[in-house]
Amino acid sequence: MPRAAVLTEGRLDVRDLPTPEPAAGEVRVGVILAGVNYWEIMQRDGRVPAPERRVPGREGVGVVRELGPGVEGLVVGQRVAWSSVGGSYAEEVTGPADGFAPVPDGLADETAAGLLFQGVTAHYLATDAWPLGEGDAAVVTAAAGGVGLLLTQLLTLRGVRVTGLVSTPDKAAVVRAAGAVDVRGYDDALAERSVAAVFDGVGADVPRRLLASLRPRGAMVLYGATSGRESDLGTSDLGQGSFFLTRTAGRDYLGDAAARAARADELLRAAAAGSLTVHVGGHWPLADAEGAWEAMESRASRGKLLVGG
Repeated sequence: MPRAAVLTEGRLDVRDLPTPEPAAGEVRVGVILAGVNYWEIMQRDGRVPAPERRVPGREGVGVVRELGPGVEGLVVGQRVAWSSVGGSYAEEVTGPADGFAPVPDGLADETAAGLLFQGVTAHYLATDAWPLGEGDAAVVTAAAGGVGLLLTQLLTLRGVRVTGLVSTPDKAAVVRAAGAVDVRGYDDALAERSVAAVFDGVGADVPRRLLASLRPRGAMVLYGATSGRESDLGTSDLGQGSFFLTRTAGRDYLGDAAARAARADELLRAAAAGSLTVHVGGHWPLADAEGAWEAMESRASRGKLLVGG
């Protein structure tokens, strides 16, 4: 019987757990690796709803083992990746066929497993959240994190000059390798009124401290709060430079299944072509998935964390 990590009173208990048989339009997949995201920590803490069957994880890479009735476009034995299939901290998952994207030949399992959940966020931030192009300047906070590294690469590919902010100096090298023209700490001074947009996933007082770097009519794009506290920026702050403020949510950008599939396919193909890289910051066995959570909460990790294998 396949094993799964079950969330029990704030801890993960690895146990045998049967995988549901695929219904019409579903597939059963053997998990090779699962991606770790802050979303799972918020589930543990009760800030978002508990996961299905209390098994965390929504992202990974694996091999199709069984097709439900009516499934087309996938075959048994095919390698697939996903970012919206619940219960991925497990040896098997079952989910809607349209939630699984074929993985291009030659793309490493580690890259496929760690790309899509944070990659689709980075993709809509870079392409849809605020119009930026050749020669614009942007600041990316938590630039050494999973979203931060991918967002830095995607913005750089669009000709944007990125300054990455990191919590410790040892993270600078990986951020520069992602394309950032400058890497600084949160207490370092930035050029005033020079930045077209700030992309912040930290929250708390970080966005307020970065307002002075925005040029007139620049944008503060908020997409998360890994600090545990959302920013309290309000309308009175925006008058300092006729600034724009948005708090993005994936549900408003990802669209229907076809639109999500197209975005996933673009990301996977870019990674297979070598123009987009996933930096794996750590890999834990399924039985020690809590170790990945501890590394993420400490903010000592760099890039994508994985479990399984």
